[in-house]
Amino acid sequence: MAQSRDWVVACNNRMRSSKPMKILFVCYANVGRSQVAQAYFTKLSRHKSDSAGIAVNQLIVQRRLASRKLKDVLDQRPVAYIGREFGMDVSERERQQLVPAMLDEADRVIVIAEKERWPDYLHEGGKVVFWDIPDAVGQPDDFTYDVFRQVQRRVERLVEEIG
Repeated sequence: MAQSRDWVVACNNRMRSSKPMKILFVCYANVGRSQVAQAYFTKLSRHKSDSAGIAVNQLIVQRRLASRKLKDVLDQRPVAYIGREFGMDVSERERQQLVPAMLDEADRVIVIAEKERWPDYLHEGGKVVFWDIPDAVGQPDDFTYDVFRQVQRRVERLVEEIG
């Protein structure tokens, strides 16, 4: 617990400096939760952000997708939601596979993926924070949009915390 408090103090001190923090949002496929989080965070915050997925490479091969671009993902609900809610066209954005170096480059890593799916090198604590928000893949629209709204509320709290 003391380590967490020390980390928060360090983040708050960094926030007071002119250097923006870098936040990395991670979900399973880098299609829904992490993309919504990054888009909304970009809209609300002066800090930098990026997003990635735990299984991007695997899913691209399995589903024989034409590219890493969000426009080539079968489920376009996240792209449509981001466009409608935040006025951003993210269809050309490329999904990124999470790699250990990304953790080193970020000041805070927000993981919105089920813990049993995490790679061995990813551990909660320090700068890695877990948001327990379910995956909406295969779920009805109402459930999916509720998941996205949960992500938005968490992003709002994060922005309040770090500025």
